[in-house]
Amino acid sequence: MMKAEDWKKFEDDGRMIADMSGVARRSLFGIRSRDPADLPAEHHLQDMEERDHKDVLTREERRWAFLGMMKAVLLIGLCFAVGLALVILAFQFL
Repeated sequence: MMKAEDWKKFEDDGRMIADMSGVARRSLFGIRSRDPADLPAEHHLQDMEERDHKDVLTREERRWAFLGMMKAVLLIGLCFAVGLALVILAFQFL
């Protein structure tokens, strides 16, 4: 949080960190308005559609991604199980 003195000294240099022009504010209950003025421009929608079609995985790629995810989950689960077994063994012999 900036102090009041620091805020008065702050000078905007005009650099853009993130373009938030296409982001609409959500209402309290999460329902977006249907006002056409609030919707992003048409060329933004076309860019998003092209990007979505480019990122589609094939069936084999999805299978390998799922198997890789399962391998990672099982490896972490095995580490926790071994750690728990060591703790149980330590308490039995103390």
